[in-house]
Amino acid sequence: MAAALLLPLSALADITVAVVGPMSGEHASMGEQLRRGAQSAVEAINGGGGLLGQKLVLLVRDDLCDEKKAVAIAEELGKKGVALVDGHLCSGASIAASNIYRQYGVIQISPASTNPDFTDRNLPNVFRTCGRDDMQGFVASDYISRNHKNKKIAIVHDATVYSKGFSGIAKHNLNKVGIQEEFVAEIEKGQTEFAALLERIQREKVRFVLFASYGPEAAALLRQARAKGVKFRMLGGDTLMNKAFIDQAGRLADGVLITFPPDPSHDRRNQALTSKYLAQGYKPEAFTFYSYAALEIWGKAVAASNSTEMNTVSKTLKSEKFDSVLGKVGFDGRGDISAPGFVIYAFNRGEIDYLD
Repeated sequence: MAAALLLPLSALADITVAVVGPMSGEHASMGEQLRRGAQSAVEAINGGGGLLGQKLVLLVRDDLCDEKKAVAIAEELGKKGVALVDGHLCSGASIAASNIYRQYGVIQISPASTNPDFTDRNLPNVFRTCGRDDMQGFVASDYISRNHKNKKIAIVHDATVYSKGFSGIAKHNLNKVGIQEEFVAEIEKGQTEFAALLERIQREKVRFVLFASYGPEAAALLRQARAKGVKFRMLGGDTLMNKAFIDQAGRLADGVLITFPPDPSHDRRNQALTSKYLAQGYKPEAFTFYSYAALEIWGKAVAASNSTEMNTVSKTLKSEKFDSVLGKVGFDGRGDISAPGFVIYAFNRGEIDYLD
């Protein structure tokens, strides 16, 4: 008994981590991807003996992709002494919460926030396992310039940090190679009526739309375009890579193009994990593996550092490479991952095909 009393308190406590994203609301399907990935990674780490002799405890928080909610959650988690936040999904939420996490010494690894400002501020606690909008925007513009340069193009975005960033970078790159869009239109997040936009697309004979918003808005635009007989090809970003968009758009999603990193579920090294998800009745789409990787890589950095302290773990993350479900990866001085890049996919009868 006396010997037990001499043990440091840290040896008796669990290590608390959290996953934060839109667990309800219109983006709940993407929140589920984050949660599923984080839960499986925690189970794998705990099944392997935990970290530093302790088990991980996972908290799940719902920010609805709202910046004010993200800030409140960051305060709560910081006060709880959380060691890692796997999240957030939306760039605006991630950026808003990041300074608070830093104040409390919390490492934040986003599996989905692509806006360059997230890491360009060089906060020591901020990382991401996904790519950046400047990369995503380049891939989108490069595909358009190689395959659709003779079509009239429009750019549509909402007012979110993510959408303006992605569309702005794509526009810059298109203009740089001599492709001028017919117009740029801003829609409201959550908008459901697109009569004026469709009228303009038809009037100006636009045949290709770069669409930087979310699944519900994209599905509504496609439905109304079909009803009005307005035809165009759509290319969206990573926010359309989810089952909810396919469910909402149905066969109207066929032919829609999207930019997204290579799908880790197709990597034979992830076969066991993919099979585990499928056995649970869940198809591990989109950000699932990127969320898993956030916890997986952080765990390996903690083990290598023999510490959960923010600066110590941050230094390890930026100086070493780690085997993960994404392959062997590292982070640069800003916290951006060395892989993956973005590729082009196309929806086809409810499935997602690699295209380019």
